[in-house]
Amino acid sequence: MNKNEKEKYFQKIFNENKDRIYRLCFSVIENKNDADDLFQEVMINVWNNLEKFRGESEVSTWIYRISVNSALLFNKRFSRKKEMNPVIDEEKMKVIKSDIKNNNIEQKELLRILYLCIGKLKRQDKIIITLLLEGLSHKEISDIVGITINYVGVKFKRIKEVLGICIEEKDGR
Repeated sequence: MNKNEKEKYFQKIFNENKDRIYRLCFSVIENKNDADDLFQEVMINVWNNLEKFRGESEVSTWIYRISVNSALLFNKRFSRKKEMNPVIDEEKMKVIKSDIKNNNIEQKELLRILYLCIGKLKRQDKIIITLLLEGLSHKEISDIVGITINYVGVKFKRIKEVLGICIEEKDGR
């Protein structure tokens, strides 16, 4: 692949995946500036490894895998420097609100509570639920996260239970 082909291919996959990858970065990092840095790191990793992509999976699955690995390394590097806030901050709420198109106040409040609860999950659980919310299959998530398909199902069931309890507590039910 020559440089011009690489640039065109990168631009295509960037445009197709940038929003999903940014949401994943933001769900894991929870700080806009750090999420921006992580997103840039992911895109650099995609660019640097583009010629190594073998096509054994969808390009989006490959990019998600790079994103998850980059996020885990990013967190490992910076966790010693600062403590992560487990609750979604105002910057995160702005991103979430920009994604909400429905004007139903109840639904917006429920989504706000859902994302607050997601923010309290363990790192791997945040990644799994974010990928599920993006519409990925258990198989794709298995490939990205590096766990078995069955374990994705088990984790999803547990995550739903934890989120259900959290939502009930926050919603006053």
